[in-house]
Amino acid sequence: MEINSTGIKKSDLTDYLEFWTTKLREVFGDNFVIRKEGVVDNIATAGSLTCLALEDVIMYLATQLNPYTAEGEWQDALYAIIGLERRYASYTVVTRTIEGVANTVCDTKSIRFKNTATEDIFELNTPVTLGLDGKGVGSFTAIELGSIDLDSSATLEIIDAPDGVSAVYYSSGNVTNIGDDYEDDAEFRARWLATKSVMPTSQTESGLRTALLPLVNSEKDIKIRHNRTNATVDGLSAHSMNIIIKSGHSDNEIAETILSAITDGVGLEGTGISGVQDVNVTLQDSEGTDVDIEFTRPQGVEIYFKVVASLNSGYSLETDKIKSAIVDNFKYVLGEKIVANDFYEYLNVIESIDYIDTLQVSLNGTTWVNVVNLQYYQYGNVLASNITVSEAL
Repeated sequence: MEINSTGIKKSDLTDYLEFWTTKLREVFGDNFVIRKEGVVDNIATAGSLTCLALEDVIMYLATQLNPYTAEGEWQDALYAIIGLERRYASYTVVTRTIEGVANTVCDTKSIRFKNTATEDIFELNTPVTLGLDGKGVGSFTAIELGSIDLDSSATLEIIDAPDGVSAVYYSSGNVTNIGDDYEDDAEFRARWLATKSVMPTSQTESGLRTALLPLVNSEKDIKIRHNRTNATVDGLSAHSMNIIIKSGHSDNEIAETILSAITDGVGLEGTGISGVQDVNVTLQDSEGTDVDIEFTRPQGVEIYFKVVASLNSGYSLETDKIKSAIVDNFKYVLGEKIVANDFYEYLNVIESIDYIDTLQVSLNGTTWVNVVNLQYYQYGNVLASNITVSEAL
């Protein structure tokens, strides 16, 4: 094993056998070579394999004790030193209407259904007694952790249910609270890099982020794409970097800040995508040489919402309050998926609303879905004028 300023290089069996050959020639002469049949030869080979096994242990520990490469529980323990904890997955919870014989008692876990399209299974998490009309609303938890969307139009198939239950389906007022996916090692590492304390002049990615923070409203307004390979990946040239920054500061201010926090010669690129604003500013580096500082200003995308609300008796439609509930709580960042169901909690507290019949999101105001996904170079804009509000008939 070779350990130096560039890192750790693991040996192979040939390295050890060459070492033993040199040493044993001092005993058995210059013609000695290691063969399979000799006793001394076998001892040298076995000793070499033992050393290789020990090197594997050393390599594993070196990987897991390095915050840039640690994984799993090792990563959790290292980042906990600075108070950073992994975001674990949470369950998706939905409400759906249960139909059957009046007064049927449904105990917790007594009903399970699945989405026939995705095979996702949900289980009743609270007791429910069907009313005189043979209907009740049950709260169901997905069996699997993570972000699981259950569309209102999904076909639901009962797997288990008490006698007297005939159907489970979506009806007006049913909601879906989508869970969170488990934060994997790569995502956890990216968050650590973004939050750890580093001087802006350290000329690292974390240093660059720290230098750029005064130019943005939030650390989430900065996205840095790296290509550390020898080939073009996702349109990014080998050994290059694309900085995407949402900022109200001038192109020159941003470019000068970038130059102050990177090493001379770092390859900077834009996205190269039509319609996206890639900015190029020519500055002079520490040696007086002209340097092109290229970065990307993200693309704003108009987001539309459609709300259909059923009102409590005696109330009229409070359009402005409904629109404000969405606009004021729209806090998505670069490249994040926008989930319509995220806004149920803000709408349901409006006094005039009995329940939300429809809540959907769109990128064009005509095609309505539950979730829209933005590209890494996009952020969402929502205006009150892009929110359609109506009363359920």
